[in-house]
Amino acid sequence: MTTSTNIHRVTTALALAAVLANGIVAKSFGQQAATTPSLEQGFQTPPASARPRVWWHWMNGNITNEGIDLDLEWMHRVGIAGFQNFDAALFTPQVVDKRLVYMTPEWKAAFLHAIKKGDSLGFEMAVAGSPGWSESGGPWVKPSQAMKKLVWSETHVEGGAAFHGVLPPVPSETGPFGNLAQQDLMGMMGGADSPKAVDYSSDVAVIAFREPSDVQAMSALKPAVTSSGGRVANAELLWDGDLNHSTGIPIAAPGKTSWIQFDFGKPTVIRAITYATGGPRDPLALFGVETNDGPVLEASDDGVTFTPVVRMPTFGAVQHTMSFPAKTARYFRLSFLEKPAASTMPIDMGELGGAMPPLPKTHEIAELELHTDARVNRFEEKAAFAATPDLYAFATNSPNATSAIAKSDVIDLTTKMKPDGTLDWTPPAGRWIVLRMGYSLTGITNHPAPPEATGPEVDKLSKQDVSDYFNHYLDNYKDATAGMMGKRGLKYVITDSWEAGTQNWTDQMIAEFTSRRGYDPRPWLPVMAGRIIGSAEESDRFL
Repeated sequence: MTTSTNIHRVTTALALAAVLANGIVAKSFGQQAATTPSLEQGFQTPPASARPRVWWHWMNGNITNEGIDLDLEWMHRVGIAGFQNFDAALFTPQVVDKRLVYMTPEWKAAFLHAIKKGDSLGFEMAVAGSPGWSESGGPWVKPSQAMKKLVWSETHVEGGAAFHGVLPPVPSETGPFGNLAQQDLMGMMGGADSPKAVDYSSDVAVIAFREPSDVQAMSALKPAVTSSGGRVANAELLWDGDLNHSTGIPIAAPGKTSWIQFDFGKPTVIRAITYATGGPRDPLALFGVETNDGPVLEASDDGVTFTPVVRMPTFGAVQHTMSFPAKTARYFRLSFLEKPAASTMPIDMGELGGAMPPLPKTHEIAELELHTDARVNRFEEKAAFAATPDLYAFATNSPNATSAIAKSDVIDLTTKMKPDGTLDWTPPAGRWIVLRMGYSLTGITNHPAPPEATGPEVDKLSKQDVSDYFNHYLDNYKDATAGMMGKRGLKYVITDSWEAGTQNWTDQMIAEFTSRRGYDPRPWLPVMAGRIIGSAEESDRFL
């Protein structure tokens, strides 16, 4: 009774708002609200077009014909004019004798029963754009049709001599960035495990560029690395480009500072930092916002007095690259000001049905590299490896001429690489980097859906793949409704919240980019890896 009363109140409020709005519109055209026929009757018994629709979640196969009838009859009784069906699963135990698995014959029979019942009640009926509520994916999406991201491998080559070798393959791991493997966020939050990710990759281009004279690799600088917890073993892992392992530093007491420090032995010019957290990524970060309490890069001449250089972001990409005006110092450290434990857990996982994760004892760091040459500020977001509200707030500082890559020093070697990755090339004088560039999959799946209905999100940038996806999806419903789709029966597809993340590549990207922008993007592809070509302004504008 309480629920029905609340529904009536909401319906009445919506109807009243509609009446008031109509009155305002009528007056704006010089008419009188009083000319509306039977205002009181329309308010008390609004037409179907003014009545609410309801999201109708079929959770984890807990479906019976009896339950369908009870739901739909209640909806009709309280004045609801239609439903939008979602086949979902989120912390949902089995409460029926037999789960009805999505699109099995038993499930289709129950769905047809629902459509016929809804049709008899005059309902407007819709389904979500995929199983779950976001967004457009499923187990019928092939790896080649899934959302893609750009990846690359690097090979350093000395100029002036012939090079013959096999370029390292591009990372094939399915995940959000580089070689970081996809993690089961639903499983981490206590939900059902997603199907195991399938790794898939393909080559795109081979681009070489002459290194700017400012470049000094961390492996050559060989800083002494220590932390607030003591000496850091295997420090070279911090700049090896592998995101799947991490180095931990102990977390200090609340109000104290934890840090990891590089001592270069002499004053060294640093222009950018790349930082990636390690260990299990916190699923709560998906729901967060960027704050001002991220770790801070600090610099010091004596190792005692430190001044802040730049604060690292706390939200979005799994890796962040920050550029800043050149800073010369012997010591650089990344500092974490520790907060009380309670303030780091804005959502009680127990309230969501999952177990409370144990509080971490270390800051896990997958990558921490300081760059002597300039980099594109926050290239990870600008290149659409993640989203951020305002890219224009993160313009890249103009570098010295010696810190940027000259446009004339970029060479397309794509046609010179053999199918097995072998490259034969004699570079001009200087130090060169060869980027073997390709794509792998982002790993995002439709969710939260039952495991049997979960699969890759389709490539949103491919007209053909999206068409194939929806043809298959709607053919399933055409079969499930025995053809009751269109003018009668199931009429609409609804897309709800966007939770599919970002993608920055598709099979036709180069051709489509060239057609739409009027120039070939291949000479600019190193910018997608954070390198500055020409100028900071040109590189930002390309991204």
